[in-house]
Amino acid sequence: MSTDVRARADEQPQQQRTYGNWRLGRGAGLFGLGPAGTIAAFLVMVLSAAMIPISALAALGTAIIGLLVLAPLAIRINGRTGFQVINARIAWWMARARRHHVYVSGVASKVTAAHQLPGVLARSEVYEVETGRSGLVAVVVVPQSRHYTVTLRCAPEGMDLVDQAVIDTRVSHLASWLAALSREPQLVQAQITVETTPDPGTRLAAEVTATSRPDAPALALQVLDDVVRSYPAGSAAVDTRVSLTYTAPPGRSMSHEDVCREVAARLPHLHAGLTGATGAGIVPMSARSLAAVVRAAYDPDAALDLARDPKLTPDWTQAGPVATRESWDSYRHDSGVSRTWCMVEAPRGVVYSRLFARLTDPDPQLLRKRVTMVYRPYSPADAARLVESDKRDARFLASKKHRPSARDLTDLAAADQAAQEEATGAGVVRFTVLVTATVAATDDGKQLDEATGIIRARAGEARLTIRPMYGCQAAGFAAGLPTGIVLPTHATIPF
Repeated sequence: MSTDVRARADEQPQQQRTYGNWRLGRGAGLFGLGPAGTIAAFLVMVLSAAMIPISALAALGTAIIGLLVLAPLAIRINGRTGFQVINARIAWWMARARRHHVYVSGVASKVTAAHQLPGVLARSEVYEVETGRSGLVAVVVVPQSRHYTVTLRCAPEGMDLVDQAVIDTRVSHLASWLAALSREPQLVQAQITVETTPDPGTRLAAEVTATSRPDAPALALQVLDDVVRSYPAGSAAVDTRVSLTYTAPPGRSMSHEDVCREVAARLPHLHAGLTGATGAGIVPMSARSLAAVVRAAYDPDAALDLARDPKLTPDWTQAGPVATRESWDSYRHDSGVSRTWCMVEAPRGVVYSRLFARLTDPDPQLLRKRVTMVYRPYSPADAARLVESDKRDARFLASKKHRPSARDLTDLAAADQAAQEEATGAGVVRFTVLVTATVAATDDGKQLDEATGIIRARAGEARLTIRPMYGCQAAGFAAGLPTGIVLPTHATIPF
């Protein structure tokens, strides 16, 4: 009898591991105003009440003005307050009036004869540092924000024909790596990018040409020729990159070269921690590799030439586009036009390890698709204060209602669990998802509309709520590149 019980227990399938417990932090406040808005509302009420003995008309006017000021803070549009939406629209109108949405470089430009990168990357530079272990490592420097970014190119093994236990182990290694980032000095941001493009087959043709012998049998040469011509059809090239962005140490006067050397010295430790999550094949990107990635992103037609002959890769100062034009919901650059979306809400509930697989899979209808996960870790001290504050706010929001909703109770349970996990050593990170789709530049815009439908369908499969980055398409496009753009640092509306 006991033998049969053990046999039936062994036959039971292993339960698949789930993930989740991410939550959007909400400050405690009345009428959706948040802490600052609630304090402002109380001040308006106190001021109005104090003016009643003086003049009822003045008190009424003060209350009306306060209501008009506070109303945009209470209205929420796609996760943003009405005040933020109004400021974003005004900033866009001012930028168009100053012609800041148009960029022209080269001989036709009045600003520079070189093809520099546009927008927030206009002043960026690249330094190469010798590490002695991995060769030359390129560090992208953004002077206006004092940010230094090093990028690792990965060759993940994928999930095909891989046991679920192995996949769970890799996810666990990635979680440990992200938790370790919170203790990395001066680390500002980490981003993981998966970029897919149609494979032209140039690497396969070059490899076959280099390894074939002229005296080989005719049948073997014919088979190889058929493979070179037929294999690239319908296939795609997948490029996975991990970018780490640091800031200069405070209180120390260091040149860009000194900071770049210090950043490169930390690379071996982070490289070793990432190996368990992605497998082998992790190499730092050189300056020419970074320039090739940026050049191909801004001019998709140049990607084929760069793949055929890497010697055509320009320097960093010449890797920018010839011309760009930013619209409210799209970004035209040389031979392509792109649209960038950002995450509004993470998937609700628990998810499985393959949730984002369809979002990052290649789509043959798109010239390029770039999915970027952006992580901004909290330090251990900030994380401890944050989870305790979130727990207090969640309890306040649930207790102020006579009958708390199911979402309030779920949010309270998530806040309590996050506080317990942080107390046992887990890290806390802010994260978002950026998705950029690039199609050929046409006048009718039908291809961009088709790309929009594809991305929305993929986001729906991933249970992500996304929206276009209205009014900041150029900055969103640059944030997905391996250049270390930290969007909050460059925002003109800092709240």
